[in-house]
Amino acid sequence: MATQSAYLEKITVDYLPAFLSFAMKNINDLHEAEEFSQEVAYQCVLAITKSRGDFSNFNGFVWSIAHNTYKRWCARKKHVSLDACNAFSNVMQTNVPLDSDIIHEEAKRRIHLELSRLANLYRKTLVCFYYDEMSIAETAEKLSMSIEMVKFYLQKGRQKLKEAYSMNIGEKSFNPSEFSVYKASIDFSQVNVWEVFKRKLPCQIALVCHDGDKSVSELSLETGVPAVYIEEELGLLMEAGVMVSPVRNKYRTNLHVLKQPVLVQITEQFGKLHDTYLPVVMAAYDKYLPEMKEQGIFKHDVPDHRYAWFFADKVSDFDYSNSWLSDEDYPQLLSCGSRGFIFATEAGAHPWAAGQTPTELPACTVWPRDVGILGAYRHQRQLSHQNPEKSQALYDLYIGRNREADIELYAQLIEEGYAIKQHGQLFCHVAVSTQNARKLFDKINAALHESLAPLCNEIRENINRIVKATLPPQLKKFAKGYGEIWLMALSGVLFYEALYKKGFLTLPAEDDHSPIACWIYEK
Repeated sequence: MATQSAYLEKITVDYLPAFLSFAMKNINDLHEAEEFSQEVAYQCVLAITKSRGDFSNFNGFVWSIAHNTYKRWCARKKHVSLDACNAFSNVMQTNVPLDSDIIHEEAKRRIHLELSRLANLYRKTLVCFYYDEMSIAETAEKLSMSIEMVKFYLQKGRQKLKEAYSMNIGEKSFNPSEFSVYKASIDFSQVNVWEVFKRKLPCQIALVCHDGDKSVSELSLETGVPAVYIEEELGLLMEAGVMVSPVRNKYRTNLHVLKQPVLVQITEQFGKLHDTYLPVVMAAYDKYLPEMKEQGIFKHDVPDHRYAWFFADKVSDFDYSNSWLSDEDYPQLLSCGSRGFIFATEAGAHPWAAGQTPTELPACTVWPRDVGILGAYRHQRQLSHQNPEKSQALYDLYIGRNREADIELYAQLIEEGYAIKQHGQLFCHVAVSTQNARKLFDKINAALHESLAPLCNEIRENINRIVKATLPPQLKKFAKGYGEIWLMALSGVLFYEALYKKGFLTLPAEDDHSPIACWIYEK
């Protein structure tokens, strides 16, 4: 018994010329004859694909489909007499299943699904021709194409439809990956990358297009989403600058993604580092805590865990002696011209991931920091750089310069936890990195470097190797920068997490609004 693929080949090799020959004898117009023969072949392919039995009379089966296709064609072409159908009178029709019986409703739905995955003009051409029953000339006029291009898209579209029909839907359609995006930039951007990737579909598109250029149809198949919606998403991603089109009709992610297996491997490497390094860090804290309390970090009484948070922020979590980056190392990624590293993980947002947006003042820089594990991101909003008067009022409290004109701002700072009243006096409740404090931490980190530096070489080599191997081609020249940014991002969150698990860092009570992760740099 012949295989299905053999029957399909017979249609293409043996019957397609016969369909055209018959059409030429009965149809005066060459374009319409070609159109009809293509439609018969298409209906035969669909019927063979879904038929469950063997074809004991394959010739009768094929010409029966052709007979019914010609009837429908004649009904559309009212100038053609239905008597012309008698030309098929020699075809055996007894007990031969018609194409409409073979293509069951389930099959039709599947065809509709595969059709939805075809990219723009392939999809539109097939819809016009088969569903709207427009001629090739009418399709060309509607789509503003030449007749030759319509024929091309019909032929290629049918081929793509056949290929898609035999392929399985991609895993992303039923098992989407987690995705978290991060940004390290040197200037402010008009594009909010977290807003761009707040929905699942853009995230899955970025993952699928990261390791290779993908077409709309390939993306549709992998995600299980109709191509028309994929096209809209790609337009938005291209507009934001997080997607590029290196070749026509192909798309590539314009940021770097660490896939889940690699992320697990790197996390395990940092775990080994922390097993050795954290006991040294905690011993240093116990040794230097009395001296820290003399450096003006706080000018009021605070519990020791506030110093522990400041210590964790200022002590070295990795050897960054070779990590200096210039402005030129930052790629121009976003469409608004912002320069920065956009990077993501195939994982949920790390609970210890942080965001901070500085406010520059004449005598200091205020760093409101939000950490995921502490709850809603509020500090960057409450101490926004767009409202420097509030940050200035906070620093004025630190230096003891209370202004009657700022009394409303002080009340707001107290309510939000940035200021506190003790013994009838108002104090800044945010840690301050003073010049003396920085000198102390220079001494602490110099002592820790001897233990830390040898532990970092293997991790740096591994991350650099991974980045060079997996960066999209258009970002390859920024491999060094991406490697260092990944080191900074991962070492920070994993260091905090490890200190928390050791009990060194503690989380505030639910009603405690102390800004434990925020700090001020005093110039």
